[in-house]
Amino acid sequence: MKTSDVQILFADLQPYLISGSSTVHPDVLSTAAGALASAAKILNIPMTFSIIPEDGKPGKLIPQLLSYANSENTYCRKVASPFLDKPTAEALTKNERKILVIAGFSAEVVVLHASLDALAAGYVVQVPLEVIGGRSQRTEESILRQIERAGGITTSILTLITRLEPDLSRPPGSTALAALQVLRSHS
Repeated sequence: MKTSDVQILFADLQPYLISGSSTVHPDVLSTAAGALASAAKILNIPMTFSIIPEDGKPGKLIPQLLSYANSENTYCRKVASPFLDKPTAEALTKNERKILVIAGFSAEVVVLHASLDALAAGYVVQVPLEVIGGRSQRTEESILRQIERAGGITTSILTLITRLEPDLSRPPGSTALAALQVLRSHS
């Protein structure tokens, strides 16, 4: 796996949504998402942010992602899957990277639909478990099995980043690994 083949989709990581996570504590989910975004920036991995409206207004991302999001990589959608939202789907296609890492809440909605639609569109899907949350352990486990049966890969942030940059003795591998150290206190 090459860094130049990877892009990341952060979906529905919004404070009012992740507060409903019962599988990964919202603080841990937020920290993990921030660590993944930090490592992605170090490794020049494109990030796309997909959010849903809140009370008829554009949704707000968790604070840990705000410095990575801008008007060119953030899309507000009104459908379950980012792939059913034309601007989001086009942005992912424009990145021309066939490995899609999916982070989001909830596993039961956006993570599942985005994974299945990405696989159907020909992407290789990686789902790091620290950056997805579910409404219940039982349903999240079912969703992960569904994603795996469809061809998606469940992984961890640390495994993903060290697979992309296995030389941890010098930048960018050492710098990306340092960005993940925040995960140690939140595992």
